[in-house]
Amino acid sequence: MRIQWLLLSGVALGLAALSFACSDRDKGDTTVEKLFSPQNNELDVYDLKTEAKTVLIPNTVKNVNGQACSVPGTDGQFLIAEDIGQSTGARQGWMFFEADGTPGRKILEPVTEGEKETIEPYGCVFDKEKRLFVTDVGNEDFTGGNGKLIVFFPPDYEKYCLLTHTLTVALTVALDDDGSVLVAQAVPPGQILRFSPPFPKDETECDTAPVNQSVFIQDPDLLTPSGIARAPNGNWYVSSVFLPTGINEYNHDGKLVRKIISGDDIGNPQGVAVASDGTIYYADLGLVTEPGKLPGPGDKTGTVRKVTFDAQGNARTPVIIGSGYDFPDAVSILRVKE
Repeated sequence: MRIQWLLLSGVALGLAALSFACSDRDKGDTTVEKLFSPQNNELDVYDLKTEAKTVLIPNTVKNVNGQACSVPGTDGQFLIAEDIGQSTGARQGWMFFEADGTPGRKILEPVTEGEKETIEPYGCVFDKEKRLFVTDVGNEDFTGGNGKLIVFFPPDYEKYCLLTHTLTVALTVALDDDGSVLVAQAVPPGQILRFSPPFPKDETECDTAPVNQSVFIQDPDLLTPSGIARAPNGNWYVSSVFLPTGINEYNHDGKLVRKIISGDDIGNPQGVAVASDGTIYYADLGLVTEPGKLPGPGDKTGTVRKVTFDAQGNARTPVIIGSGYDFPDAVSILRVKE
């Protein structure tokens, strides 16, 4: 999966594609946090203690991209967007994987009117009722308007409701304390949308349940919000890959609290995730500009970085923990067994 980037000057900047969706943890469990970071259509996993990286899913087995989400009620199973074989006509969607990376069942993305020729599944989050909310990016430009938010229903996740198919570059999905679903629209004007309950309980309510959509965050100084993750204090971290590059903190009312990082030396933050110790991790797309061309991900210019904080709560300079990557589009913190 590759999503091209276009600049706003007439042509438009398009984005490709966290999730903070982990299973509830029981007391006394033996799980640890690890960073799931797809790039080059493979899934890399980082040990957060040593920062050692292993390839959990090679791109010769499956092609994975976007957010990874722990599947509630399972022993380490997770879900992530999967699109191997798309050049041969295979339908993209989301695949269940065992903790060791063994592929399981795949949920195919529903066909919708006016969808992009090559669909781009990206985001995922499970709510307390074990419903699965996912996004499809849609067209990667300002005129897109065909990105999707879909809810699949347990236990088999075969039935679904299409909540909307008019989003503009829909990326990360997150869940707030009230059960609302937050979705990043990653091109100017740039918005974090809130979809509030009640949601359909099953497919019979697709036509009767209301779609309560509102704007949660819209910051004129952060026009390409792409990643959203919960901060330890209950606020939200939002990453912007361009226009400008940075990560900001917003409160529960969607108001800017502070800029965490910004500037030309932080890469191009897209996906963002937060560990339990407060460390921020982000996927840097590594955009480059060549003469006569528009900015886009370079050849092995992507990185994965972390941001820690000093004793006063000030963000330190980002540190690269992985480099030489092709299109690292997301990071997710999941709990796995050691």
